[in-house]
Amino acid sequence: MFKKTIDYSRNRKTYDSYSLEVEKLVSEGSRVLDVGCTTGKLARALKRKKCSVVGIDIDPEALKQAAKYSEFTVRADLDNLVDLRKKLKGEKFDVIVFSDVLEHLKYPGTILFELKKYLKLDGIIIAQIPNSGFIWLRTRFALGNFSYSKTGGLMDEEHLRFFSFKTAKVLFQDSGLKPNMVYGVSQVRRRYFFLRLLSKIWSTLFAIHIIIVASKK
Repeated sequence: MFKKTIDYSRNRKTYDSYSLEVEKLVSEGSRVLDVGCTTGKLARALKRKKCSVVGIDIDPEALKQAAKYSEFTVRADLDNLVDLRKKLKGEKFDVIVFSDVLEHLKYPGTILFELKKYLKLDGIIIAQIPNSGFIWLRTRFALGNFSYSKTGGLMDEEHLRFFSFKTAKVLFQDSGLKPNMVYGVSQVRRRYFFLRLLSKIWSTLFAIHIIIVASKK
C-alpha cells in the first residue's frame, strides 16, 4: 500500500491505549521514558504509582494531551537520532518503555542501542511487541493471506517489522541489551478468556504479545 501523506492523528484513534502488563512491570516511583506515548494514558496510570513520566511522540496534538500527565514531553521522529540526542541530552531514566512501538520503526535495533544510554545503571527497558507466531497469523499465512489491516491489530498496515519470540530476543541482544524476562501475554476481552490460559501454556503459539524486560549488559 502506498501513502502520499502520513496521518499521525490516526495514532490517537488506533493506538490510544496502554498495556496493563507494562504498567504492572513498572516499579512505584520510577522515572519513565514512554516512547510512542500518544495521548499519555500510560503516564496517567503511572501517576497513581507515583512515577514521573517523559513522553515521546511525533504527533503534536497527542503530546498536548500527554503533557497533562507528564513531567515534560518531547516531539521527535524516532528515525532521527540527531533530533533525539538534542532533546534528551543529560536525561536518565529508571525505565524506558516501548509499548507496541518497535514494530513500527525502520531500524528498531538502532533505536534500542541509542536509547539505552539514557538508562540509569540499574535501569530496564520494557517492551511489548506483537507475536507474529500467533496461531491466527500462522493460519492466515498458511492459506496465503498476508493482507494488511487499516484498523490496527497484528497485521496493521503501519507495521514495518514482524517478530517471533526468538527474533525479538535476538533484537535486544544485538542492541547490546540483556533480556532478563521474555514471556507471552494475551490481553483480551472476557469472551476470549481461554487465550489468556493458553498463552501461559504455549506462549509461542497463543500469546498475542511478547513482553521483554531487558537491562544493559
